[in-house]
Amino acid sequence: MAGLFGVSVNSSVGSNYFRDILYWGTFYVRHLGEDHSGLASADKYKLICKSSPGFFAANFANKMKDFSGNGGIGYCGSSAEPFQAKRSRFGSFAICFNGNITNFKKLTKEFDDSGHLFERSDDVELIAKIIAQERSIINGIKLVQKKVEGAYSFLLLNKDKIYAVRCSAGQWPLIIGTHRRERATIVSSESGGFDNLDFNIVREVIPGETICFSNGDYKVMIKPDKSNHKKCSFYPCYTSNPAALVNDKPATLVRKELGACLAKRDIANGLCPHVIIPVPDSGRFHAIGYNQEFAVAMMKGEITRLPFYDEWLIKYGFIRSFLGQSDGERKSRAFHKILITAETINDFLNILARKGLNQIWQDILKNKRIIIVVCDDSVVRGTQIGENLGPKIKSISKLTTAGGIKIEVEIHVRASYPELRSRCPYGKTTRDGEVLAESTPRLEDRAKKLKVESLLYNTLDDLFNVLGQNKAGFCYECALPSK
Repeated sequence: MAGLFGVSVNSSVGSNYFRDILYWGTFYVRHLGEDHSGLASADKYKLICKSSPGFFAANFANKMKDFSGNGGIGYCGSSAEPFQAKRSRFGSFAICFNGNITNFKKLTKEFDDSGHLFERSDDVELIAKIIAQERSIINGIKLVQKKVEGAYSFLLLNKDKIYAVRCSAGQWPLIIGTHRRERATIVSSESGGFDNLDFNIVREVIPGETICFSNGDYKVMIKPDKSNHKKCSFYPCYTSNPAALVNDKPATLVRKELGACLAKRDIANGLCPHVIIPVPDSGRFHAIGYNQEFAVAMMKGEITRLPFYDEWLIKYGFIRSFLGQSDGERKSRAFHKILITAETINDFLNILARKGLNQIWQDILKNKRIIIVVCDDSVVRGTQIGENLGPKIKSISKLTTAGGIKIEVEIHVRASYPELRSRCPYGKTTRDGEVLAESTPRLEDRAKKLKVESLLYNTLDDLFNVLGQNKAGFCYECALPSK
């Protein structure tokens, strides 16, 4: 994944304002990629393009005076972008890319066979080479749409114009916004920061569409085709910022409703945990929804006691394990990003006693066990739960006893996204045979492998009932058995 952002301002808008929007707009997509970051800006005569490894703010907070013009693009992801093509038939241009080209080897071989040299041999350079074959940017983009297979979106900056391209497959969104007072437009991988930037959401770039942003306005250059567009169903459940509006529905609401679906099944099956905790940060709103459903059931008289929502797992900022490029790197990030609270079970029981929650307190002491439901967005490889979080949570019981009584920790994992049964055909972070449900088909065996008491997922029907849209409009190949 990568985060893309573009801004176009009218010539009457000041340079400081332009820099401010370019900086903060790019900053708000940094959670989509943290290894590299970059910016490019341009007017009619000059293009400036810079990229560096590392976090965006550290790279550019004190360098924004280097950028000026009427158009700019920003990137946060796993490679050195924006990529600058310094010479072409239509001049210098910069491009930043999100996605995966599935026929990459075939296309690069065509260039190799015709004598072209590659500096980097990656997706963004390939896109740039294809576009540069034509005499105009629009014809170059049409050639990309014709030849490139996979799922992608990209932004191209040439002179002071930005071209926003979303492929026909439609997995990776681009959102258009207009300023509430100034003549300025933006386009971004997601809308989470729009309100802080004082922009209104206009609409998504439609799959197959190309839009040109210039002088603070925008117009459609290539109309969308009529192919079957399939948005990523995983995106609102995990990938997007919780503040984003995804497929016309707040991501927070999607996650809370998915958590509620899991709670309804546990209530029906008679499981009432003592504690509900999220896997931070992506599991937080799933856990809130799970907890809220128990509150609803309590008010309806369907249950006699409420679980206690708490956050015993603390995420250390600036680490996202899903973005690791290798299995070893992901495991290391997964372990180091989560800290466990210094609280003990004894501390928790004392809190219950002070608050007069005697029913939970007495049930824990009577049965000598504490039932914990851990809510997460999904279970991919199981690394996070089995090798990291489960042992960390259970370590609480080894730290103390309550009144001389050893309290056992019982963990139940609740994953909001349905079982991931194969790798994403349009992503780069999983490989064949890696996902847990593929390598360990039986649910009971998976729970044993993770060393937890139970494991429960939402169904595909649950997912699309929450999304409020037909399955046909979404890609969910990762939730289907591998072919």
